Formats: sequence, C-alpha cells, structure tokens
Amino acid sequence: MQVGDEVIAIGNPLGYDRSVTAGIVSALGRSIQAPNQVSTIGHAIQTDAALNHGNSGGPLLNADGKVIGVNAQIAPSSSGANIGIGFAIPINTVRAAAADLIRHGKVEHSFLGIEAKAIQPQIANILHLPVQHGLMVARVIAGSGADKAGLVPGKTPVIVAGESWPAGGDIIVKADGHPVATIERLRDLVGAKKPGDSVKLDIYRNTTKLTVQVKLGRQPATPP
Repeated sequence: MQVGDEVIAIGNPLGYDRSVTAGIVSALGRSIQAPNQVSTIGHAIQTDAALNHGNSGGPLLNADGKVIGVNAQIAPSSSGANIGIGFAIPINTVRAAAADLIRHGKVEHSFLGIEAKAIQPQIANILHLPVQHGLMVARVIAGSGADKAGLVPGKTPVIVAGESWPAGGDIIVKADGHPVATIERLRDLVGAKKPGDSVKLDIYRNTTKLTVQVKLGRQPATPP
C-alpha cells in the first residue's frame, strides 16, 4: 500500500445503507485518538474517500477488493460533515484486536504511563541537552509503571519560539535497545507488549546515562 493508491469505502453514512465512495490513500502512519480518549491508534490510513457518520466499522478496500482497513473517524469540522480527511484503522491492527476478543473476550493494552515530547536538534542545542534525538518526559502518571520505576518529568517549562519544552526531566533515548526519536516509535514498542511485561528504557538524567526497567500496566479506561 502506498500514498496515491485508489481505495473504496463501504458503509451506511447518515443512514444510507450499503453506500460506496471512492478516493485515494492520502497519507500513511497517522495517529488518531481512540474513542475512549485515552489511547492513540497508530499507523492509521488517511483517505479522501468520503466518510461520514455511519461509515465507522465499514471496510476500506484497495483496487483489488482486499480489505486494508476499517473506517474509523473523520477530521473534525464545524459542521461535523466530511471535509476530505478520513481515517481507517489498518487491517493488521483490527486482526490483532479481534484475536484478543475471541481468545479472552476483551482487548487489553499495555500502559507505560508518561507524556513526552520529541526532541528536535535545534531545541537540543538551545537547551544544551546531552543528545540530539529522544523523548523529553513531560509528565509521569501517578501509580503507573513509569512512576514506580522512578522516571522523572520535566518540571521547568522553557518557552522557545512560543512552544513549551519540559526541561529538567528524564530523556528517553532507547526502548529495549531500539532508538526512540518519536512518540510513535515508543508507542509501537510498548504496544507490542502485554500488561505485566517489562520494557528496558535507556535514559539520560541530566548528563548521566541510566537504564531503567519498567513493568507495564494496563491502560486505564478513562483519561488519567
């Protein structure tokens, strides 16, 4: 699947059942908010095929008629109608969730328990950070695995070009040996694990490099 590929969406938009719309793959690898407002769904497919209320749960197919995703949501607009930006959950993500539902009757997601911000090289230079890439820990959720492991959030917001950066906290550079330069990369690595599993984080605390083992919890049902 590539950007520009033709796609077809099927659903019941606004109550008009078995409706078919067509478009293209506008982008790949988008992140969208899950309905519970807690988790984020990664690798979403963006499409300009017309999606409206009632399309959710319907298939997104490629030109060969193969299901590549499940239509999930549209970008918000003042009218609530489609503005040419819709999103579908990738079929592999749906398959994994369906397998959990069949086996266990529920889907449980692992939870690290932080909010973080990806470092940009120019910010690293301005703030005199020890690394050019990584994740600045902005918040640690009380009672989470990250909290129990002692991760430290930045407590000194620094404004650079109108944007706030959480200075003074831990900087995550690797998870299980894999570099993490983006939130999405860390989310993928954590999301591949189950609650109760552990993840090894390589971090910088000031200029000292440390390794922290974090036992992952269960994602809460409501925003922490």
